[in-house]
Amino acid sequence: SIGGVVRVLCLQTVLVTIHAFTTITSPSLRWAFSSISFAQNDGTDAQQQQQQLSVEDELFLERFKRRRNEAALKLESEKLQRPPSNSTYFQDPKNVITAILKGLLQPHAPLPYFGYEILYQSSTEHWQDVLRKSVGAPIGTETELIYRALSRTMERGGHNQFGILVGLGTDHNVVATASLSGRKLSIIENDDGVQEYYTIEFPWDTLDYYDGTAWLECRLRDKLSDELLCVLGWSLEKSSDGSWLIDGIDWQDFRERYRPGIGREEWERICG
Repeated sequence: SIGGVVRVLCLQTVLVTIHAFTTITSPSLRWAFSSISFAQNDGTDAQQQQQQLSVEDELFLERFKRRRNEAALKLESEKLQRPPSNSTYFQDPKNVITAILKGLLQPHAPLPYFGYEILYQSSTEHWQDVLRKSVGAPIGTETELIYRALSRTMERGGHNQFGILVGLGTDHNVVATASLSGRKLSIIENDDGVQEYYTIEFPWDTLDYYDGTAWLECRLRDKLSDELLCVLGWSLEKSSDGSWLIDGIDWQDFRERYRPGIGREEWERICG
């Protein structure tokens, strides 16, 4: 019939048109289809890579957490071995003073300013106030900032008689220098790998007043020559939990370049 013929002709026309369009645009279509396929594959690869990164990140985070916890436990263990403490070991003021001096000798181990934290936390409110004022810190200053200020003050180069406490060498009868090589002759390394250049001597027993206060003298001597460098008198006071705290330090310097001391004579000249 006429209708059937028309439908056949229309179908042929459509097929020819589609074929012609495909022939003309086939490069573009092929690129488009290939791009779509590539994008699909690329998305799959990216997803797999993201999953792989996620696993690696989780492993890294797990290792980080484990190391952080280990470091925190080590730090807490370290703090338990340092004053202030009411443990039996630190009931002897000599052990308290020795631990404070050794902490200052390496003031940034195991953490920055750790030695200054020991010094400050092992002090009474009165001596903490003295330390704060010595670095010009106002009332209410955060303790971390006070530690930093103490570090800058005690570790400064030049004519610094207190540098002997914080790892700067004995500075004994020599011009002060910021170079470590200039101090090596006075430095000895102990079994713990800590560089020491003085020994700590307690010539007398602790003077315990049996009212919660005590006084103790210690002497710093050159580790090589045994020459007397400094004498420190420690005024101590017990806290409410039984820990010995510093309430004052009397400093007498016997190194030639610092005699006769700051505004006073040494005990030796007064008493002898």
